[in-house]
Amino acid sequence: MKKRTSIAGLALAFSLAFSSISLYAQEQSAETETTPAIYSNLADQKKALSAYPIIATAGFDAYKDETDEGSYVIPGLNGTQTLNDVGEVEMCDQMTPQGVTVADDYIIISAYCHEHKHNSVLYVLNKKDHNYVKTIVLDGKPHAGGIAYDSLNRTVWIATKDEKEHRGGASYIKLSNIDAYDFTKDKAPLKYDYSIEISQLKDDSFMTYYDSQLYCGYFTKDEGSVKTYIYDIDPKTGKIDTTKRHVAKAYGFDQIGDNCQGIAVDDNYIYLSASDGPKMNSTLSIFKKGQHSLLNSNAEKVITLPPRLEQIYPTENGGLLTLYESAANHYRDEGSTDIDRVLTMNISDLLK
Repeated sequence: MKKRTSIAGLALAFSLAFSSISLYAQEQSAETETTPAIYSNLADQKKALSAYPIIATAGFDAYKDETDEGSYVIPGLNGTQTLNDVGEVEMCDQMTPQGVTVADDYIIISAYCHEHKHNSVLYVLNKKDHNYVKTIVLDGKPHAGGIAYDSLNRTVWIATKDEKEHRGGASYIKLSNIDAYDFTKDKAPLKYDYSIEISQLKDDSFMTYYDSQLYCGYFTKDEGSVKTYIYDIDPKTGKIDTTKRHVAKAYGFDQIGDNCQGIAVDDNYIYLSASDGPKMNSTLSIFKKGQHSLLNSNAEKVITLPPRLEQIYPTENGGLLTLYESAANHYRDEGSTDIDRVLTMNISDLLK
């Protein structure tokens, strides 16, 4: 996400629910570019990251026996088939990745057109073999700075915004509809199954899901705070229960400053990712569950990573997906390390 945030003093308490339902999608032929945008092979990408040994040890080495050493090529950076302003099918070479989530047998990545000329998209990848499956063309041009998966109701949540009203929102698409969608045939966006404007939010800069609750937040510089609204999800409908809203506010700055890009939670830890431009290394801060003050001084570990780290998302087997936007055309060749893959980091190794 490009929105700047600052997170300090959030009190979070969660528990995780997983679904045993599994979805296998039939892969389709692709119009979207599916080859790596910069590095034609993984060895070259690894060499480019040699200045960050933690990525070698907690990332590639930890997953050396797995497909692509735990990495997933981000498709569409050199060309994505989507829709233009007048609803015509057109290739976009300005897609900028923002969010990532695990959804049953999928890894899903969100991206928006940096020039705001094309509809935003979701890239769907096969979690097992890491192959590209399809592109979902979204309805409109949301920044899609955060996405999340409700495994109980099997819905993919997307951070959206009412640009006219300057209010944040949240929308979801049923995973079954993602599975059935074929843009190459439909030539139309996939409509949201549910959308809600969140009147309390001026924006929806980040999003995560945990224990049947959806977390939506934004940073406001004029107030110098970050606000996170926590909504219970009705287990029967999968929709937000607006009568059960919790608010967490945080004030103050530290090393993370006003550059927090994402928040994620698993059974044991809270994770914050922070980055700001090509000259600033990203940080990944890990806190114990129950920690009330999310300042770096209270973190179990603060890890330095390459610039332009965006959303992070835990996997079910002790990994943490990390998504960077540095390989997008608009940010490429800034002099920093470009990363054209989602990298999986082993949490136990990160904490050593």
